[in-house]
Amino acid sequence: MRQTNTYDAWLERVEGFGTLLYPPDENQILLRVDERKKLLQLVETLSSPRDGGEKPFFLVTVVANDERELEDHCFKIYYVFSHAREDVFLIVEYLLSGEEYPSIAPHFPAVERFQAEMADLMGLYPEGRRGRGWGEWLHTPPYPPGFHPLRRDVSLTELRRRMAEVGDRTPGPGRDVVWEPAEGHHILPVGPIHAGLIEPGRFLFEIGGEVIEKVRFRLGYTHKGVERLFQSAYTLVDGWRLAEQVTGDSSFAHSLAYTHAVETLFHVTVPEPAVWMRGILLELERVYNHVTDMAALAHDVALDAYANELALQRERLLRLNEALTGNRFLRGVNRVGGVRLPRPPDADGLRSALREVRAAVEPVIRTLSRLEGFRDRSVNTGVLTREDALALDVTGLVARASGVERDYRLNHPWGIYEDPELRQMIRMSDENVRAARLPQELHRGDVHARFLVRAWEFLTSTRIVDMLLERWRREGVSGAAWLADVPPPDSAADYAFALGYAEGWRGDIVYWVMQDKLGSIYRCKVRDPSMLNWPALVRALEPHEHQGRRLTTILPDFPLINKSFNLSYTGHDL
Repeated sequence: MRQTNTYDAWLERVEGFGTLLYPPDENQILLRVDERKKLLQLVETLSSPRDGGEKPFFLVTVVANDERELEDHCFKIYYVFSHAREDVFLIVEYLLSGEEYPSIAPHFPAVERFQAEMADLMGLYPEGRRGRGWGEWLHTPPYPPGFHPLRRDVSLTELRRRMAEVGDRTPGPGRDVVWEPAEGHHILPVGPIHAGLIEPGRFLFEIGGEVIEKVRFRLGYTHKGVERLFQSAYTLVDGWRLAEQVTGDSSFAHSLAYTHAVETLFHVTVPEPAVWMRGILLELERVYNHVTDMAALAHDVALDAYANELALQRERLLRLNEALTGNRFLRGVNRVGGVRLPRPPDADGLRSALREVRAAVEPVIRTLSRLEGFRDRSVNTGVLTREDALALDVTGLVARASGVERDYRLNHPWGIYEDPELRQMIRMSDENVRAARLPQELHRGDVHARFLVRAWEFLTSTRIVDMLLERWRREGVSGAAWLADVPPPDSAADYAFALGYAEGWRGDIVYWVMQDKLGSIYRCKVRDPSMLNWPALVRALEPHEHQGRRLTTILPDFPLINKSFNLSYTGHDL
């Protein structure tokens, strides 16, 4: 097992709060806690700020699991925390004595989104907050009360029957939380249906003049029952097919996080060419999405000449994806154990095409980064401070733009990211940013910083792909499939679980997968980075203090700020 000073120190430190169990992987600590007092003492320890206001651990995901038919005969909650600096996860297995549990929200506010999800899907509630009307954020009005589809004692037949009973009812009034606006203010509803291709979500704004004073949002309109579908229709080996459908713009990252979890369960070693190809595809997904978003940001400030050039290059990137994988969105190639392509890759042709795209995009993003017309709209607009990002456990691109180094390629490296040279390329140091000839404004937390982080990652990821393709050519790799043998299901591993993760273009994607009997899935919990980052969008929109100034946002800037976050609705509404 990998041992570090940090790992050993925290292993010793948490032991007194519960029982240490054998962890799923070498960078993880698994602690079983069955006392309310011990759980609260533990999370207080994990959240006590260090120098700079940073907590030692941040919340990664929360998994509610119905294990009443298993050995412990109870519901359980698994809290997954990550160390802020080192490659260490702490997984806390908490046993419930009933259907209520102590909330850790005072120490980790990010847990509130998970608590609402657990109330809807599993019927578990924080102490004292049980009852209809609290936490019902996923289910739209036609859903029946007490409808908890992730409970194991509710069959699919029963779920379908109950839904059929309410299927023809006229939906009742929405469950938006409506408040009395301040004198001279009014409430403006937006959505859930939006113009264009935007997914459905409802926003309520309290407006004073043009200034946004308060925001509430409601999601759940694209809830699809994904997690129940994993356990009812897929095996561990073919679950990647559903994982890549969770959110369409992150298909490869989601399938990679899923296969990482299953390969950990099966102790599968992936062939080196497949490791390289996975790195290439993950970075290509980052590249085309960042170009897409930079084009959209330029369009939102009426700089359509630049937006059109970036949109053209996005199309070239999608065609490059199709030439390599047979799919514009990199679907259908990842497998448990490796990668299968439709044809042998043309490394030289891919490098040439990517270099042409980079040569076209690079001057556009450098111009935009300094153009007064763009800076006027983006600098100091939609600021998310570092302090707020830390308090909310924000992750991924949004966190990095607020000065929080949260990147699983650096914090929890595996696959190609175990290469120190590559990690040095990714690190957003002042020296690297200067070498990329970008302004030193990537950590300010505003729309402009989020644009610059995208620009930086575009430049870095194209270099990474070029380097990996050169390695591919130099090593003379041949063929179109590199797959390790996947062993048959082992009954000794029934009800074992593993953690899988990948740094997608929005941020870290995390899968928690528990094995059932005969290679099927007992529970699969999906966590897209948007789950953690939606509350941060609200914080950036509402008035707040920053460096002695009161920052406000006007309503016309909402679309621009929303696009700069570009969070996934469907990745949230599982």
